[in-house]
Amino acid sequence: MNRKFNWLATTTGSILAIMLLITGAQAATPNSPAANSSTTTLDLSQQNQLIALSRKKKKRLKPKAKKMATTTPATTTPTTTTTELTQTTPPPAPPAPTAPTPVAPPAATPPAEPPKAVAPAFNPFSLTTKLRGEVIFGLTGTVAGDYSRNTALGQRTRLELKTDIGGGALTTRLQAVGFGLFNKNPNAGTNAVSTPEGSLGWTDGTTNSSIGIDQLKYDLALSPQTQILVSANASAADDFTDTINPYFDGGGTDGANGAISLFGNRPSIYFAVQGAGAAIRHKLSNNTELSLGYLARNGNNPAPGNGLFGGGYGALAQLTFQTGENSKVGVTYIRSFNADFGTGSTNANLGGISNNYGLQGSFQLSPQLTLGGWAGYTQNQAAGGNRQIWNWALTAAAPDFGGKGNLAGFLIGQEPRVTASSIDPVTGNNTTDTKAGLHIEGFYQVKINDSLSITPGIIYLTAPNQDANSNGAVIGALRSTFTF
Repeated sequence: MNRKFNWLATTTGSILAIMLLITGAQAATPNSPAANSSTTTLDLSQQNQLIALSRKKKKRLKPKAKKMATTTPATTTPTTTTTELTQTTPPPAPPAPTAPTPVAPPAATPPAEPPKAVAPAFNPFSLTTKLRGEVIFGLTGTVAGDYSRNTALGQRTRLELKTDIGGGALTTRLQAVGFGLFNKNPNAGTNAVSTPEGSLGWTDGTTNSSIGIDQLKYDLALSPQTQILVSANASAADDFTDTINPYFDGGGTDGANGAISLFGNRPSIYFAVQGAGAAIRHKLSNNTELSLGYLARNGNNPAPGNGLFGGGYGALAQLTFQTGENSKVGVTYIRSFNADFGTGSTNANLGGISNNYGLQGSFQLSPQLTLGGWAGYTQNQAAGGNRQIWNWALTAAAPDFGGKGNLAGFLIGQEPRVTASSIDPVTGNNTTDTKAGLHIEGFYQVKINDSLSITPGIIYLTAPNQDANSNGAVIGALRSTFTF
């Protein structure tokens, strides 16, 4: 009986162990449902221990334990006790480590860079340049008197570029003059006097026709009331002030239009202001204007006795009053040094320091008639003594006379003349001019078309060089002006 019982117990334990092994193997299969359940599987060492215990067991297993072992579902974790240790499913093994999902590291934030200096962007701008050309053919000669000159034909050519820059206008003017020293030196073998009187308005005394920069200036309007001028070369008073002689001055064309003589272009004291420098023109009110300017004759020459402040200069201050729609009066003061007029007698052009005072006016009586004139007085200190110099003129202009765009003009006056002077302590002489000579001029400018005008004119000097010993002289001229 005991043998049968022992055999039965042994056989029953073996069967139970095999069932547990099969159950554990199913639980260990990765793809089986048990692998995903909460039932715990036995590892190999635990299985071996359980088989060994079942073989050594001498007693009959309790029915309760057998029943639990056979009925426990694979998906249920049984409650264990100390007496059921050999039949209870071991605690679950830790799940196999799962490789972490790779996570992209956060984008590295570059370190803040210090601000870099950025070169200003190139801003292209549009330049507007206008070209204006002017050519003068001049034919002139002396008809009679001690102002003896041979008949000559010459020219003055100008090309002017005006460029809009920065709200202002840059003017570059090229010029070539080939007319000569018509009024500067008498012909050899004659008794003609040498005098600046009767000088023509369109020649500066050069003969070689070489081209050079005659003027370089920049005009800028600071406001509707204020304009400034900066000039590097060959500017004049009419570039920044009103010369109060509208028809004879020819619109500031330096003899291309209007009067044919330099004296007839504008009051002589204005010619003391020429060269390089700066100026300002400001409207104090609707009827009053102030002009201030300083120009140096040789401002571009750094040699001793030259330069912007060391050589000849002219400093101008003028008040201009609008007395009517087309009528004006100007009061002018000019301080000058070694700045001659270029008109008048030789005694009136001896350099030195001068205080110049001027009163000039222009009055339009009707659209067909304008009367004007001026008076100028100069106190001069130069080699040979002190001098008092006077000049004056009366003018009459008839616009559109004989046709639209034509102009007839007449002038009578006296070019700068030394009316009184001190005695030279070295020579015992004085430099007073001996005769009050008159300058009488008439011209008629005919407009052929918008590009061409022809002006015949005549000048009569009653006493060339304001000299009692000279005879009167008649100078004829024919001027043709081409513009494009």
